[in-house]
Amino acid sequence: MQALGVRALFVAAALSLSGAAFGQDYPSRLVKIVVPYPAGGVADRVARDLAADLQARLKQSVIVENKAGASGNIGFEFVARAPADGYTLLLAPSSNLTTQAALFSHLTYSLDKDFTPLSLLMKTPQVLLVHPGVQANSAKELAELSRRAPNTVNFGVSIGAFSHLASEAYKVESKGDFTPIPYQGTGPAQNDLLAGQVQAMFNDVGSALPHIQAGKVKALAVADRTRNAAIPNVPTMAEAGFPNIVAVSWYAVVVRAGTPKPIVDMLSKEINAIVTAPGFKARYEQVGMLAIGSTPEELASFMKTETEKWTAVVKQAGIQPQ
Repeated sequence: MQALGVRALFVAAALSLSGAAFGQDYPSRLVKIVVPYPAGGVADRVARDLAADLQARLKQSVIVENKAGASGNIGFEFVARAPADGYTLLLAPSSNLTTQAALFSHLTYSLDKDFTPLSLLMKTPQVLLVHPGVQANSAKELAELSRRAPNTVNFGVSIGAFSHLASEAYKVESKGDFTPIPYQGTGPAQNDLLAGQVQAMFNDVGSALPHIQAGKVKALAVADRTRNAAIPNVPTMAEAGFPNIVAVSWYAVVVRAGTPKPIVDMLSKEINAIVTAPGFKARYEQVGMLAIGSTPEELASFMKTETEKWTAVVKQAGIQPQ
């Protein structure tokens, strides 16, 4: 028994030393940030800004790789099957980290078991948008238009994203007659809104702002409790008559579960330093986004709270898992 106890202590010490050494050697090669959606959306932009700054801090190449498809599930599965060595990070939108299990009945990965939180990155509210050709200048007018002409107002949605959940909540709250048109990401949906292929959608303020400012879309209401500084003339959904619709998206970075703790702690510290730097924060505040970091533990707690909230929204909206 005594020999076994000594051996166990030796093994534990060896593992501890190897973990520490692993952390000291990291990174010795290229680091990849996987974005589970197409290029052009806010997740892709945030990932590329983060990669550039992380590369400078780690003194090692950091690239972004888009692995779009299946409402983000392809990118999530890729990272869930990657080695737990800290060389493959996942920039994860809030919807994927909170409601995916409620929206898909046969996921090939587990949000609880396959990923370790690193840091929260930023928050940005959803905004209700319509094509300029739509004869509605408020959230109430849009709902009235949809009821007067059933099956004519389409919503572009990225299945499971907060843009989708916000549109479903708005449909229920306004008693509107809206037809959802599914897309593999908000970027493609927004492109079709700009082209007039769909009439309306919710999207991040960060993604929508250039098109709002250029007059290519009309912003009807912000799904937040307060107006957004980047578009101060746009009312909140509460001011527009729908006080129960609050949808604030957020983005975080996670890594494969089992990644050595020294690497997790190092990456979390570096990412926090990046997103809380005055220049980085100012850059995103200009486009209606709040850069905010966290510890892995804080992110884990936040994810739990948000999962409970948005899973309830999925059930209340009657969205059936695929």
